[in-house]
Amino acid sequence: MSLPGKTMKIGGWNYHVGDVGESDKVVMLVHGMPDDGSCWKYQVPALVNAGYRCIVPDTLGYGRTDRPVEVEHYKVEKIIDHMFEIIDELGLKDINLVGHDWGSAITWPMLMQKPELFRKYCSLSVGHLGCVFGQAHEMTQERGTPERMLESVKTNWFTYHHTQAGMEELYMANDFKYFDLFFCSHPEKEAVKNAIKETGRIEWLNYDIANPMVMDYLATAKDPNVYPNVKVPVMVIYPEQDMFLWPTQAIDTPSRVDAECRIEFIQGGHWSMLDHPDDVNVRMIDWFDSETYDVRANVMKA
Repeated sequence: MSLPGKTMKIGGWNYHVGDVGESDKVVMLVHGMPDDGSCWKYQVPALVNAGYRCIVPDTLGYGRTDRPVEVEHYKVEKIIDHMFEIIDELGLKDINLVGHDWGSAITWPMLMQKPELFRKYCSLSVGHLGCVFGQAHEMTQERGTPERMLESVKTNWFTYHHTQAGMEELYMANDFKYFDLFFCSHPEKEAVKNAIKETGRIEWLNYDIANPMVMDYLATAKDPNVYPNVKVPVMVIYPEQDMFLWPTQAIDTPSRVDAECRIEFIQGGHWSMLDHPDDVNVRMIDWFDSETYDVRANVMKA
């Protein structure tokens, strides 16, 4: 169930954009796979009560936003353009940005492309993309080790698995038995299954098909700065029981942030905003409410 909001024509598609709260202080939250904007249902009330306006899009292929069948529409560059178009249409500025899972793969590059739009950033589970894919480059350097590369590969196998023919049928076969196994740690997998049953399709697989992560590993192996440092203050919340991402990509992130950077470890699985919402909310609100230490200017900023 998507959050209350409006339908906007974005990139030629009908986008559902949740818009909750009335404040000049804005938080934009971008969900990941296999969720829609409702995955932030515990964060939005807490943020509104703390004095923030929350902008929560259902990205293409999810929720009440259009669901094109053609894979090419799910290129991450196009989805990033859609997010910027939403920001422009709503006249947003000084945005506190939040991403999770694929939402982080969308929002990290947004910081790199237009840092002037953003006040602070919070990523759940996902560190700087140069750290996520950086093990490939490390293998060409003295500091690279097979163990660090395998740490990445053993948790990223599913992105290759999602690109294979027949995955949609496999997920839905035998009353979603494989889906239940794969998403065993998702706190609301029944709601996700019900959404799939309504349409009989799984458009969100197109994100992995359109954006094969092997290409990110290859690009980063050639040039570690293909994902440049960011200049926006960053907090990464890493749940210690995450099955899909590994801790060093979060721990290494401060080296890729030219501003204040916090790494917060909490209990919880990959969907920490759902299984440990209070822990996430306290840290997120504290981060957005706090002053920022500008490492370049050596001053505190409100």
